[in-house]
Amino acid sequence: MAKTTDSKTVVLIDDEMHNMNWMVDYLSSRGFNTINVSNANEAVQVLDQEIYRAIIVDLNIPILDPLINIALEKGDVYGRYPGLYVAFYARNKGYRDRQVIIYSVHRDPAVSAEATRLGCTYIIKGRPKEIKHELDAVVKYDPTVLAQ
Repeated sequence: MAKTTDSKTVVLIDDEMHNMNWMVDYLSSRGFNTINVSNANEAVQVLDQEIYRAIIVDLNIPILDPLINIALEKGDVYGRYPGLYVAFYARNKGYRDRQVIIYSVHRDPAVSAEATRLGCTYIIKGRPKEIKHELDAVVKYDPTVLAQ
């Protein structure tokens, strides 16, 4: 596992940032910085710079060449939901399970199965209590400390 190099920053990945404004406020009130990214290509570039405290990625984000072909090679579910490719990329970059949260308005059994396989949290939008509970767990979880 890669060591977290920026433990005070959470990356928010969504092309409709108004959906995440409350998360920015919430995280900021707890002393975290946020980086806002609007597509899969930018997300991969940002994730290449550091291992951040966590990433929260919407499933339906734009993806451009050349990443679109790479995502499609992983299977149909990755082609339908480009954010899933970002989650896959992060997990293979060294992000631990509690550091990668996928969220979407779509409840898709294929995404659920893939999120489980990847070891990511999958939350449905419109469930603020569930999202807040997971954000609380993320900000309390320090991935630089080994479990006892």
